[in-house]
Amino acid sequence: MLSKSQIKKLRSLQRKKERKNTGLFVVEGKKIVEEILESSKGWNELYATSTWFDEHPNYVGLDKSFEMSEKDLAQVSTLKTPNEVLLVLKQNDRQEFAEVKSEKVILALDGVKDPGNMGTIIRLADWFGVKQILCTSDSVDQYNPKTVQSAMGSINSVQLHYGDLAQMLTDLGTHQIYACDLDGESIYKTDFAERSILLMGSESHGISDEILDLANQKITIPSFSNSGIDSLNVATATAIVLSGFRSK
Repeated sequence: MLSKSQIKKLRSLQRKKERKNTGLFVVEGKKIVEEILESSKGWNELYATSTWFDEHPNYVGLDKSFEMSEKDLAQVSTLKTPNEVLLVLKQNDRQEFAEVKSEKVILALDGVKDPGNMGTIIRLADWFGVKQILCTSDSVDQYNPKTVQSAMGSINSVQLHYGDLAQMLTDLGTHQIYACDLDGESIYKTDFAERSILLMGSESHGISDEILDLANQKITIPSFSNSGIDSLNVATATAIVLSGFRSK
């Protein structure tokens, strides 16, 4: 059984302010936790039911491993159907922005607010070998519980930089900026530069005029139907653009 202070701590990490103050965040669920444990990345605390510990005896009795009841799990979980195990992790150490310049391919996100989309984009970036993402300050927190669930084990494999996106893009003069826009050139015909920034807009408003003006070129995902669809989910669009870029 967990103590009141442990329950209070785990519940407090559901709030952005507390995650920022402590530098910690929570992942939950068997698949994501086991993926992180298998990657040998460090973790702070492990909370699990007896059922999970029976299946993973190597974690029984460790200083930072705690058994919890189903009742405890229900109190601290953010999932509709709590899933056996929680892991408390330390957030990525913030890298200096100067280190971004050494990357050949960078993602930039203008106002992505849906946590599920953000998590999926982080997962995609990891899959396609993109290690740096630039975000406007109003983009959703990468450690939002729903973002973490969508990103899975990729949550600490990709570095996100939040702030003045226009200024960050201006500072990266060594890269060509490609903005995904309906009026752009097909990604399948675009001759991408070796050092590129792939710029994606928000779910509802696309890329702001201020940011769009900084782009060197507009690109688009061509439609092959007459269905009248005028946009794609930003995570889906990011997957297609990254695939198109990497196939060059």
